Amino acid sequence: MTSWIDPLAELAREHLPPDVAQAWETVFRPAVRLTAGGSGSRVGCLGGSPALPAEVEWPVWRGELPMNFVASVDCAALPRVPGGLELPASGSLLFFYCDDWFEAEGPFDLTSLGGVVVVPAGTETSERPAPEGVEAYPRLEVSADITGTFPNSQQEVLRRTLARDGLPLSDPENWSEEFFDRLRESPAAPYHQIGGCSWPVQGPPEDEVAAAVLPEDASESDLADEALRWALLAQIDSDGDAGLMWGDAGVLYWLIRDDDLAAGRFDRVRCVMQSG
Repeated sequence: MTSWIDPLAELAREHLPPDVAQAWETVFRPAVRLTAGGSGSRVGCLGGSPALPAEVEWPVWRGELPMNFVASVDCAALPRVPGGLELPASGSLLFFYCDDWFEAEGPFDLTSLGGVVVVPAGTETSERPAPEGVEAYPRLEVSADITGTFPNSQQEVLRRTLARDGLPLSDPENWSEEFFDRLRESPAAPYHQIGGCSWPVQGPPEDEVAAAVLPEDASESDLADEALRWALLAQIDSDGDAGLMWGDAGVLYWLIRDDDLAAGRFDRVRCVMQSG
């Protein structure tokens, strides 16, 4: 039976020395790929109107701008795999983002552009139309499958994983442009996913969050340690078919600290938008 890691491991073994390929296999991560119009069972949607409990108010950014509803997933319907993100066993996660943040008076935290609403299983809900003036994106049902993901060459995990001669995987001796080119060709865009490694447009979003939550005078070592504590919760790409466009064909990332995920503190999620 083919595993999610097999295609990535095969590429590593094809392009890298055996000991280096083995080290790379330790940093690959499974993710749940969300696909509109796929053949699998429905696990959620992109766009449309969110199903919210009557007592839950529409999320508002900084107390001044209503957010846009981007996506929802049914945690119980999502496929699970060892090594994947440990999401709640039931209930729904609803992802919001303020697409009009640029209209606000600065300065403001660019890792606070969105949020997550948790709807426990069995809660009575109804579809809620977007507030006046807030764009509602077209609704598309999504199905899910497990796929393999890999770290960007700038991400801290590669600097912490040692391979040949004690050099980290981030060292050019332990990867090649051809290897990364083949890795980047392996998944199919757009990259809508739950968990796994983020697909940065500019730089690791985990680094942005670490810089936002630590003091301005934090050391490089502290920033690196903090970045490693944040996991990708969800990533929603620009998608013409879904009517989603973030800046100049950008990507949205919702990230959560490992301890907050374990405790179910989704109110502490950070959201970053990166654009080309």
